[in-house]
Amino acid sequence: MRILITAGGTREYIDPVRFISNASSGRMGCALARAALKVGHEVMFIVAPTDQKPPSTAKIVNVETAARMFEAVKKHFSRCDCLIMAAAVADYTPARPAKTKIRKTGEPLTVELKATTDILKWAGKHKKKNQIVIGFALEDKNLRARAEKKLNEKNLDMIVVNTSDAIGAEKSSVQIKIPGDEWLKLPRASKAVIAGKIVSMAGSLLST
Repeated sequence: MRILITAGGTREYIDPVRFISNASSGRMGCALARAALKVGHEVMFIVAPTDQKPPSTAKIVNVETAARMFEAVKKHFSRCDCLIMAAAVADYTPARPAKTKIRKTGEPLTVELKATTDILKWAGKHKKKNQIVIGFALEDKNLRARAEKKLNEKNLDMIVVNTSDAIGAEKSSVQIKIPGDEWLKLPRASKAVIAGKIVSMAGSLLST
């Protein structure tokens, strides 16, 4: 398969030196890329800032912002068999980022935010019959209900849901849902093990 994988947490700049981001380590995305390469798949890896070292045998595209990640996904999506959106893409970005550094005045500062493009929803809408799209969801309550809603609304082929405990951790426990199938709960394991399972399931979906 030709697999397109996203990873890391995007940075949304308030001014040239300050940005809004999140605590994503990019560990799961890198584990997915390694797992896919290990079994012979071709990997295009779109990665936002991360302290992880991406696998050198993947084709790597470095991005920072949600907008740049969307551009990269659009560019490469048509040539992939499977998209796995493991990146933590910001939901909001500053509406009017300052062109120069904002000076400290001692007064309150208000930053207006606007919604970013929903990359996963775009992919679900534009996928072809021979493509699958896999999304991730991080939820702190009503995990299955919220994740299944996301699965259906965004026309995904699989969703992987976990909690905030997984952020930056070497191990995690995830639950996986494929339309028409029962929920699958994987026991706590290394992200490498979980990534291998996800890649294997993706291969099974494409072969059916």
